Amino acid sequence: MTRKNEKSTSQKESGKLGKLIAALMSSDLALMRAIEGRLSEKFGAIDLVSDLFPFDYTNYYTPEMGTQLQKKFISFDEMLAIEHLPEIKNLTNAVEQEYAIDGKRRINIDPGYVTHAQMVLATTKDYSHRIYLGYGIYAELTYVCRKKVFQTLEWTYPDYREQHSIEFFQQVREKYLQQIREKSR
Repeated sequence: MTRKNEKSTSQKESGKLGKLIAALMSSDLALMRAIEGRLSEKFGAIDLVSDLFPFDYTNYYTPEMGTQLQKKFISFDEMLAIEHLPEIKNLTNAVEQEYAIDGKRRINIDPGYVTHAQMVLATTKDYSHRIYLGYGIYAELTYVCRKKVFQTLEWTYPDYREQHSIEFFQQVREKYLQQIREKSR
């Protein structure tokens, strides 16, 4: 077996790598910080954190989570094999339920990943543009990269259409590319 074939076999075994990200939303900022700590214990150090911004794009979450919701995005230093996304989403769903009161969530955690070409979010909700991954989890393509810049799609959520959101995930993409270059040396 040639060296090239050994590398391909190794890549197949470990799976395609992506940079793990998560969106956190809550009106309880102390809880949000605690969840960041929990996620960091599970997935490794957090390397990028967006600014906090008000989530006032929809009233969808109001009956369950109340008003004055705040949101932020985080990314993790360690890369993940993207086939683990369903397992990660189910874990974050369990964390949401752990902190729920009377069955109502106090925090929403949406994991996903960034690669050179895309940003994908995990969801439990089926829809025509979502791909079933297994274990009750779907993948939603949120951004595609064109000419080295993330572009929104017709179904991209309004908060992900904001310039500050696109810029944050562009930074995550740059970090991903840097880490991939370092791994290939």
